[in-house]
Amino acid sequence: MKILKYIFLLLLLCGIAGFVFIATQPGEYTITKSKEISASKDVVFNYVKDFNNWNLWNSNIDSTSSKELFSEDSKIYTISNGNESIIYETLKLYDSDSIAQKLTQDNLTHNLVWKFTSTKEGTLLTCEMKGTMTLKQKVFSVLQGGAQNYLGDDIQKSLKNIDKYLTSQLNKFNIKIFGLVTKEGTLFIKQIDSSSIKNFSSISRIKIPELIKFAKENSINYTEAPFVLFDHWNTTNNNTKFSICLPVKEEIITSEGSDVLGGELFEYRAVKVTLTGDHSHIRKAWEEGFKYIERNKLSIDLNGSYVEAYKVSSPNEKEPSKWITDIYIPIKVAAAPKIKPVFTNSVNEPITETAPTLTE
Repeated sequence: MKILKYIFLLLLLCGIAGFVFIATQPGEYTITKSKEISASKDVVFNYVKDFNNWNLWNSNIDSTSSKELFSEDSKIYTISNGNESIIYETLKLYDSDSIAQKLTQDNLTHNLVWKFTSTKEGTLLTCEMKGTMTLKQKVFSVLQGGAQNYLGDDIQKSLKNIDKYLTSQLNKFNIKIFGLVTKEGTLFIKQIDSSSIKNFSSISRIKIPELIKFAKENSINYTEAPFVLFDHWNTTNNNTKFSICLPVKEEIITSEGSDVLGGELFEYRAVKVTLTGDHSHIRKAWEEGFKYIERNKLSIDLNGSYVEAYKVSSPNEKEPSKWITDIYIPIKVAAAPKIKPVFTNSVNEPITETAPTLTE
């Protein structure tokens, strides 16, 4: 019995010593993990900044039990697992170069910085995490050889998931040319904006949800998916002017000073091209449309309506390979020949219409 008591006492002393050792370990940590991804910097940046995508790669999310909540401005993202919650908040975006975020868990705040660097193969994505560990985290950290292993493994796993998902999704796309079609007219509401060509994609991603939100808040029934109406696209000066549009059932008259206006798109002839896949391939789809026009000796209507319609897109569809974007390039339609009727007149006879002749 004495031996058992000594063993128990020894184990107790070891436990106390271990507890004291762990408790006195520094709680602050800094972890940096990187992964090169075969996608452009803009694509990776837009993918990571959108909290709607996080359930596809974040290692902290259990798809079977986690519940997700999003703030109205999409800047705060909460993951709940039973009584535990992890809250992510985007503090600032730095023009496709970095994202500053705050992570709150167990009443402790951690700082997250995502960095995006262009490489020959694509983008080097770096995640830097700083903060203070709880006692529970200290225990696991010591058992697993330090914070770099304990917390760093989850970050590295998330980076690998981003690479795997983006690589597989971006390589799946299809461009189909439907040829000359009649683009139906529609009433719509719009917000006019302009930007550099480089920033158009990121700005439109922000503006489209804002316009949809405006429609819902004002009980405006929209009938189809949103589209962009381009006023000009100047590659020389690297700028574009465009309208973010939402088709509606009835004519909308907004109050004076509102940045949301009503408009109408009239029916016209256009070459239709459909891209199935991520928006990073949209320029190629436009180019295929222009090539089709050239091959078939059609004439572009320079004053017509150039449309990019987002038939299926985020956030309704999570997988970029399933997004559907319709492009309409306006085409000049040859004017119908003028018909000049020839009449025979006589004082005593009624006016008689003869067969018409064509004039040049």
